[in-house]
Amino acid sequence: MAFQTINISNDKSFQSLRIPKRLRINDKKVYLKKMGNTLFVIPFSDPWANLIEGAHSFSPDFMDERDQPENQ
Repeated sequence: MAFQTINISNDKSFQSLRIPKRLRINDKKVYLKKMGNTLFVIPFSDPWANLIEGAHSFSPDFMDERDQPENQ
């Protein structure tokens, strides 16, 4: 999925984003996390779903050979 540019509306005490239909989140609330200049929007009902789904995408031989430095 390609990035999409949207505008930010500024009011006195808050900002708002209009999320396009193809990017909507199927939930009533979200978690917001700001790290530096990046804002993460995470579904409230199942915040770990993407992490768990991503872990299943690794191949079975992932990290079979690790070049770990010896303990110092």
